[in-house]
Amino acid sequence: MIVSSAVENTGAIPPGNAPGEKKWQQRRVRASKPEIRLTPGKGIEDLTCSVEDLIDQVVKTCPVVAFVKGSRLEPACGFSYKVLTILSEVAGQNFEVVNVLDEVYNPGLREAIKTYSQWPTIPQLYIGGEFVGGADIVEQMHSTGELREALEKVGVQKV
Repeated sequence: MIVSSAVENTGAIPPGNAPGEKKWQQRRVRASKPEIRLTPGKGIEDLTCSVEDLIDQVVKTCPVVAFVKGSRLEPACGFSYKVLTILSEVAGQNFEVVNVLDEVYNPGLREAIKTYSQWPTIPQLYIGGEFVGGADIVEQMHSTGELREALEKVGVQKV
């Protein structure tokens, strides 16, 4: 109805409505790097190690890893959103993400990560195998340039 009235008034099809026109179509969003999953999804009882051992492996093998509520594309809390936004700004997609709310692939992680770090809140950021802190600390480090320096020390920069 809107298109037909525009054609009547202007004598032309409005931009973005002509068959085969691609100029106004949305661009595809670049695929995001997937989150790390600690288990194959069958439960922790089938594994030969503990959740704490799995956390330790991830922290020690990934130069930069953020344990957050939600995923890289859909953070489930404002603090996780803040950390992911800052990391994306400084490092692009050159960091790993682990969703602490995913009970299928990361059972028990939400409480285990707090015990592992001896830090009571999530998100938690680790750089070079060391615990950095939560959202407020990441934000403060970002504002002073310390975060970029820490990332560069482990060879991580935005590409």
